Amino acid sequence: MTRARSPRRGASLASLTLALGLLAPAALRAQSSQFGFRGVGIPTRGLSVRSMGTGGSFSIFDPQSSLNPAALGPLDFTSASFTALQEYRSTSNPFGSSSVRETRFPQVTLSGPIKHLPVVLGASYSAYSNRDFSIVSSDTAVLRGIPVPVNDTLDSRGGLSSARVAGAYRLGEHTSVGIAFHLITGSDRVVQRRDFTDTTYLPVSERSELSYSGVGASIGLVQQIGPRMLLALAARSDGHVNIDKDSARVGRLDLPYTFSGGVRYRFGRRLDLAAQGVYQTWSGANSDLGGTDNPPGFNTMELSFGGEYTPDPRRPSRRPIRFGVRYGTLPFPIVPGAQPHELGLSLGTGARFAKDRAGVDVSLEHVSRSDGTGRSERAWLIGLGVTIRP
Repeated sequence: MTRARSPRRGASLASLTLALGLLAPAALRAQSSQFGFRGVGIPTRGLSVRSMGTGGSFSIFDPQSSLNPAALGPLDFTSASFTALQEYRSTSNPFGSSSVRETRFPQVTLSGPIKHLPVVLGASYSAYSNRDFSIVSSDTAVLRGIPVPVNDTLDSRGGLSSARVAGAYRLGEHTSVGIAFHLITGSDRVVQRRDFTDTTYLPVSERSELSYSGVGASIGLVQQIGPRMLLALAARSDGHVNIDKDSARVGRLDLPYTFSGGVRYRFGRRLDLAAQGVYQTWSGANSDLGGTDNPPGFNTMELSFGGEYTPDPRRPSRRPIRFGVRYGTLPFPIVPGAQPHELGLSLGTGARFAKDRAGVDVSLEHVSRSDGTGRSERAWLIGLGVTIRP
């Protein structure tokens, strides 16, 4: 009778790297996003549903988005908002294809003015990055001098989030400046498993939790130029996050500087257009993601253009038509030198009721991602936002 053997845990898991997806997969067969398994995953944007409907082009002027603290300046009432996002994604690569569905709650905000002062304060909790994925790779391990085919699986569920406390100060009627502090936190529940084609060896697995902590700060400006035009600028530094594995410090990862700028112009009473650019220095994390099997990351940029059309200027909050387009790049490639990119097309609308004390916004976006190496994704994102004024 032959007894099943389990190889030494350290040897069997030697080719599986736990921290931050530092894995060179032989095959990517099924995952939530194939472009989100390295580094911090796929960065998210911290937008309100109204800004989602404009392709993100309004977000640097939007007090319910988390990009620019100076955007809080024009607020003259207290409000709270809640955002939900439903995603339907299909993924394909040289090893196969799959489809997934995800529900996320990417942002909650609360903001309002300070009575008798030209100051507006706000707080928000928003997603910073998404690291939900599953990776399957095939390899050969040499055990007792004999090559044995193996299948390795790495599952991650989690990501990073950003809690923000912000304030804006109105310098007269046309200028607002703002500052914000960010607490970056989050966790990943990681499961690694190795299966052997030789059934005399038992499967081995390891479960752990990675937790993250860091702090950042941002500043911003919104300037009105004439009766129809707004300009906005914002800059953010997130320093680094400390990484703990099961409560023990295992490393740190540099996070990017973010630089944003936008212009908004109102054509008459019906049409409002905006354009925006965002640049992030993700390549600063390369020294923390070292290893010969890990392709270096890239700095990223996003360009967006969109608008809002008001059918009835007397009731501007009643079913406006929002539209937008955006193009952006992603920081962490699968293949060295092949930077992933994405293109999004969006529509949206909304309504206010109960004497403008409550409102609902909806958005629909189609996103295409690829890296030019036969790996691509197509996704539909449905956003729902609820706003309440006490």
